[in-house]
Amino acid sequence: MVRIITNRMGHSYRVLEPTKLSKPPEDLQISRAQKSWKSYFSLLGNTILMALIVQSSATTLIGLLEFNSAITFGGAICTLPLLALLLSIHKPKLIEVRLVTTNENGMCAHALPEGGSIMTQTPSDMHRFIVRDDSILDTPPSRRIWLIFTSLLILAAIFSVFENNGGTVGSVASYVVGIPLVFALFSIPAYAWLSSSSKLIGMPTRLREAESWLFAGMAAGLPAILINSWLTPTLIPSGWAASTGEILTIVLSAPIGEEFFKAIAVACFLPMMRGPKHGFQIGFTVGLGFAISENLLYISSAFAVEGLDGLLFTSLLRGIGSIPGHAVWTSISGTAIGWWVSDSKNRARVLFFVNQFSSTAMTIVETIGIDVDMDGDFSGYDGPEYSMVDALGEAEVPISESGWTISSDGIPSIITSLIPKSNENTYSEGSVTYEKITLDLEHYRAGRQIQMPKSVFFGLLFAIIGHMSWNGLLIFSTLLLEKLHASELIIGLVSIIILLGMIILVLFIAKYSMRGIQSIAFH
Repeated sequence: MVRIITNRMGHSYRVLEPTKLSKPPEDLQISRAQKSWKSYFSLLGNTILMALIVQSSATTLIGLLEFNSAITFGGAICTLPLLALLLSIHKPKLIEVRLVTTNENGMCAHALPEGGSIMTQTPSDMHRFIVRDDSILDTPPSRRIWLIFTSLLILAAIFSVFENNGGTVGSVASYVVGIPLVFALFSIPAYAWLSSSSKLIGMPTRLREAESWLFAGMAAGLPAILINSWLTPTLIPSGWAASTGEILTIVLSAPIGEEFFKAIAVACFLPMMRGPKHGFQIGFTVGLGFAISENLLYISSAFAVEGLDGLLFTSLLRGIGSIPGHAVWTSISGTAIGWWVSDSKNRARVLFFVNQFSSTAMTIVETIGIDVDMDGDFSGYDGPEYSMVDALGEAEVPISESGWTISSDGIPSIITSLIPKSNENTYSEGSVTYEKITLDLEHYRAGRQIQMPKSVFFGLLFAIIGHMSWNGLLIFSTLLLEKLHASELIIGLVSIIILLGMIILVLFIAKYSMRGIQSIAFH
């Protein structure tokens, strides 16, 4: 209803009503200022929270499996508040966007719902719509992150000397410095590898997507803990030596269980996966999530037992070896899963299953009295039937890549003017025109590269073999030297050489597998 007011002079004015919310355009692109380290601290806090949830959940499940009510109750008491906090933090973040475009038939004043107005010098139209915060994960240059990691290692080495020679004062100082170093050294290498992979693959990653992939990798640690800590020790005959059980767990049980469940975590993102490059990216990040959770446990334990010496050695070993190892092995299976879903028929099967599962779940939830679709009744899913034909048609439509863009000049996160793309190769924002960049794929095809397997079975098999090789080579070489009665000095030197060789091999595989994935046309 139009509202008219009259002032003391007898002049009548129409009260402007705020523009109603509408559906955002499909090609919307929003600029925002870079906040690269903010994403790191967000990932750090979420990682610590998720790692605690995984450990406490594992304790709860082990208590259930062993029929120990005290352990089960204690684990549940710790898990539930942490889980509630995680869900509260990650509620969907929505942003109101106000889009003002020039229009000769428009107005120069646009009322705002909170009061006040936006004034323009030329006639214009204003549109308001709500979008989800799809901020791009923006990381600092990986070299800068590695420089910080190296500086922290040097700091740990300096205080390690002080710890060993400074008596009581040195011990106290080591704890004051060591505790912050634990949190920095367990997370910064993973952040550096995440930065390297995102830029080398050449695919932008939304922050919420990166967090969900990392969380999935950390969640994959839960069944892996159950297998390594409960199932495998239970299956090993009681007459076997304890050392034999430990070797079987490290060399056989851990690689099979961990890689299988990490692949399951990657497969959870099948509905959003676009192809092998995306599968590699998801697999690599899931592997990082698993490694960073495991890293927290190993590094904190090393510091608690061996002080800064253990912290220094463990951080170096895992930062440049184990973390990329987990990421590389999972990227192999992730790429294979991406190849599988790139077939439109397979993608249609996934979409059909997800739709059927969603409608069935809605019906089940509404039967207990929760109106999920808010239609006023509890009849379950009432929408149109989703057939395989619908799924096949949807599978042929490419997934949109529109969303946030990153700027370095402090452009605010909500802008008031945007000109849609003028053609396929350029688009403009304000007075700035951007040109589409095309990768020179021939450059990557000409260099050395490693191509991932396209079969899901062989992708998972190669991931398991790679993980087994990493875990088993050092153990069996040490056992062989001990059987040959080699001295501790020889065993130590050989172990260091083998360890350095494995690290170099993993870094080599990481580098050339990324180059191989770059040579694949976008799917």
